[in-house]
Amino acid sequence: MTCDCLQRLAQELAEPVLFDEGVEAARNACVAGAPLASAAITASAWYSNPLTGVPALRHCLELLLTLPLQLPAWQIALAARPHPETRDPAVSPGFGFCSPLQAAAVLGAAQRLHRFGSDSCRSRLGFFLEHQSTIGPHSGALNQAGLAALVFADHGFDLDRGEREFLMLRIAPALVAAAQARRGGVRVFPFFSEEYLYEGTRPPVRKRDLEALMHEVGLD
Repeated sequence: MTCDCLQRLAQELAEPVLFDEGVEAARNACVAGAPLASAAITASAWYSNPLTGVPALRHCLELLLTLPLQLPAWQIALAARPHPETRDPAVSPGFGFCSPLQAAAVLGAAQRLHRFGSDSCRSRLGFFLEHQSTIGPHSGALNQAGLAALVFADHGFDLDRGEREFLMLRIAPALVAAAQARRGGVRVFPFFSEEYLYEGTRPPVRKRDLEALMHEVGLD
């Protein structure tokens, strides 16, 4: 982190409203007492996903570093397209894949970062905010990766530095949540405190054939 704007970005991304499956995975990893290293590994694996993780951050940052501050160029570059890896029909890296509540929180974070940032924080972030109502129909809602990419681009981060910073920003609140889950333990973990009602009949209980299972995995 190099300035107040980046520290503010860390604070914004640590807000509980922006918690996602990476935080949930970190909690699950430690709720039964596993070390925090387990949470770091699990969260890192989630934040390597191609839609909202590092690949999306890198792609979005690469675009933003080269885009002129001209609206047609942004509309074309950020237009949603089929994802080559996941086959999702309409994806713009750094956009979409967040709930309406999260989308509103990300946009609010962008506005605060622009308002309180230095001049170096204002170029691409400010251009996006000025034109977000026009860019949005082409790209979808700005998500956490896209917000980070805008801030990183304004600071001239290359792709490798952007990746490192993004992972640290996303893993830090996941580790805090994982530590809280470990202290609480499985007895107070949310899944075990909720009441679930399953419809239908209970399937028959099957007896485990240990010898057959050992044979199946090659241990006989």
